[in-house]
Amino acid sequence: MRRKIELLAPAKDLECGIAAISHGADAVYIGAQRFGARAAAGNSIEDIEQLCRYAHQFAAKVYVTVNTIIYDNELEATEQLLNDLQRIGVDAIL
Repeated sequence: MRRKIELLAPAKDLECGIAAISHGADAVYIGAQRFGARAAAGNSIEDIEQLCRYAHQFAAKVYVTVNTIIYDNELEATEQLLNDLQRIGVDAIL
């Protein structure tokens, strides 16, 4: 059985994510505020939610990176972020 290769594109922000999906990406990954390792990762929950709505219209997926070291004093904020990401319908958390 042949597997379909997924075209996954980085999206530094909402605009880049929409552009990638508009040009055929099957999925995009984007950083959330505070816990994304990319320096420019400052995307709000509202922007990520808007990207999810757009992506899902085209059967594309949105993956969100939460890839920094999380310290004890950040656990509550991390939990809130993860709950928010689940609520808005992201497809995976990296």
